[in-house]
Amino acid sequence: MMRFGASTSVAVCKLLSGVAVAAVSLPAMAQTSGESQEAVPAQLDTILVIGTKEDARLSTGSAVVIDTEDLERFEFNNIHSILRSAPGVYVREEDGLGTFPRIGIRASSSGRSDRISIMEDGIPAAMAPYANTSAYYFPTAGRMSGVEVLKGPEILRYGPQTTSGAINLISTRIPDEPAGFVNAEVGEWNSRRLHSWVGGTFGQVGVLAETYQNRTDGFQPIDRSSRGAGNDVREYMFKLRWRAPEGAAIQQQIDLKLFQGDNNANVSYLGLTDADFRRNPDRRYGLSELERIDQGRRSASFQHQLNITPDISLISTGYVTKTFRNYTRLNQINGIGVAVNGVAATVNAGGPNAALLQGILDGTADTTHPNGVRYVDNFQEFVSRGLQFEGRARFATGGIEHELIGGVRWHKDETQNQAPNVFYTQVNGSLLFNRRDTATTSEGYAKATSFWVADRIGIGSLTLLPLLRHESIKSLANIANPTGARNSLNKTTLGLGINYQASEQWTLLGGIHQGFAPPGSSATDGSKGEESLNIEGGLRFRSGGLGIDAVAFYTDYKNALRNCLVANPCSLPGGGSAIDGVQQDGSKEVYGLEVGLFGNVYEGDGFRLPVRLAYTYTDGKYTREAQAANGAPASGVRKGDVLDYTPKHIGRLELGLEHDAGFRFNAAFNYSDGTCINTTCGRAGVDTRFLTTQSLFTMDLAASYALTSAVDLYVRAENLFDERRINHRGSDGARPNPARYVGGGIRVNF
Repeated sequence: MMRFGASTSVAVCKLLSGVAVAAVSLPAMAQTSGESQEAVPAQLDTILVIGTKEDARLSTGSAVVIDTEDLERFEFNNIHSILRSAPGVYVREEDGLGTFPRIGIRASSSGRSDRISIMEDGIPAAMAPYANTSAYYFPTAGRMSGVEVLKGPEILRYGPQTTSGAINLISTRIPDEPAGFVNAEVGEWNSRRLHSWVGGTFGQVGVLAETYQNRTDGFQPIDRSSRGAGNDVREYMFKLRWRAPEGAAIQQQIDLKLFQGDNNANVSYLGLTDADFRRNPDRRYGLSELERIDQGRRSASFQHQLNITPDISLISTGYVTKTFRNYTRLNQINGIGVAVNGVAATVNAGGPNAALLQGILDGTADTTHPNGVRYVDNFQEFVSRGLQFEGRARFATGGIEHELIGGVRWHKDETQNQAPNVFYTQVNGSLLFNRRDTATTSEGYAKATSFWVADRIGIGSLTLLPLLRHESIKSLANIANPTGARNSLNKTTLGLGINYQASEQWTLLGGIHQGFAPPGSSATDGSKGEESLNIEGGLRFRSGGLGIDAVAFYTDYKNALRNCLVANPCSLPGGGSAIDGVQQDGSKEVYGLEVGLFGNVYEGDGFRLPVRLAYTYTDGKYTREAQAANGAPASGVRKGDVLDYTPKHIGRLELGLEHDAGFRFNAAFNYSDGTCINTTCGRAGVDTRFLTTQSLFTMDLAASYALTSAVDLYVRAENLFDERRINHRGSDGARPNPARYVGGGIRVNF
């Protein structure tokens, strides 16, 4: 059952009513994403950013589609594992289960995936896209039917994060005929997964009901505790559609989507000392036992697609989301904060009281500081509302074809935060409650109006795509403190994409665009947001089912920003770190090459040999240090510093063997270079022993067999040889990549 509070229900009703009225009264000028330039009737269906793999070749930027067939090969439920198939995307694990995705594109910040536009079915999906961009909520990848990754000038149509790229997750579509699906899996770590849906189209009405359930104890045992380090996901979705009858003078479609999801995860901000990591990378210290996050989302969206003619249409969308999280997390151990230069760093370096701190971590020593072990109960709630219209009109001027696209979005984020401290004393390896502080509640907001316009111009085999986007944003960190952090900014960005179809197989592409990312509601007056200049160029090859993409890119971040969090601390000039606010990091240059390949290298005699390759080379450096202004923390970044958490080489190669008899075997080989964890480790004289991650090579394996046309059995293994390396250091200590997982399941279509 969907549960919405009374105030949220009223807001939804008002919002949806407004969309319905506007959809009927406004002129029709929109496009369904992913269409070609040909004058064909616009399709009424799920809104896609790119569309199909063939549509991707029409893009003027780098475009990757991971479709349902690709997802079924390995049955990943961790978004990190899925995105390794997309070049130009960097991921790093925190808990090994993808609870807190850390995703970066083209060396944007990967702290909490806060510099990419995250969408579900084309609708902003971050918990607060303008006020707090950190992805403490991310749509569950295991229930998706596809994933799209878009880079280049065309991301100006989506936003608000346009400095690097966009990710669109495609939820289960309403089937054309009555149908159902069940996927049940069991595996190591006491893991159980169930994904099921039923629905169909009955005349003019379509309906879909879906649930996704996933529970695991995780692979990290906690010292002196019976609690696992896993998670428990429970999600429910309902879709309802009405479509005008065939032959109607005006084609239109109305979609309603309701969602409720909860995830209870026993995650920790505390990693391991390097010595403990070498002994057992899966260990979790006992004083982290109480760390837990309960997060949830309630959302509703209403979409009206109106096609007056094959060349004129309008898509109207209203949406409201309520995201909450209650995170009980470690904050301090024996007077030392849990941070990048915290407990693990002190023990690693043999600093003051290192032996005592190691004993406290092991549970063999009692705490001696008055604060003992300090936790914080961080409760946050975010309500986002939006109303969006995008129109499309096709026309010709002489021999030049135009596809004019324009849109406008009104969006508001409301934030609420309360974070009281809770104190414990460790005695004989057990945590004893001491006291709990009181805390005030802060409420803030960010309001935004954005509009965009683009003209896809076709001149024979040449396509030009000039674009313009404008953002007007007002934010306030705390309504109760009107003299506190507030900001107001207006930003207009431009872009130009080029696509030249040299032949039926070969396409040349290029683009340049200005990128922008909002600074968040904690920004002070005068904060500009992140700015970048992005240039890319390359080629595509398509022949039958085979596709090859090679794209070179250069990005000049004029004003790189970093959200300062406990999970993503900012370096300070004196060697310390900041965990609040937004930090200006100065300028950095990034350049590299992305190579992608997909298709069947052989097909005949009932056999197919599918292959997929994703490779990325990245390099760059900081070219100017930041100047502190408007109360923002001074940056510790210097000119010439290296890019942090940006491996030079990453790649994934997938090889398969499939036969019409119903069996499929697939293997994937993953590689990632080690990288610096902050910008200082490239400086002369800096001790880098604890400032880098390790290179990693892993192998995934999957096999399936179709018992009937409706029933598949499968087994799969991630990290088959159980290779373990330091994948991440933060917020305090070394973190491993996920351990080996082996599981099996059944897929039933009916």
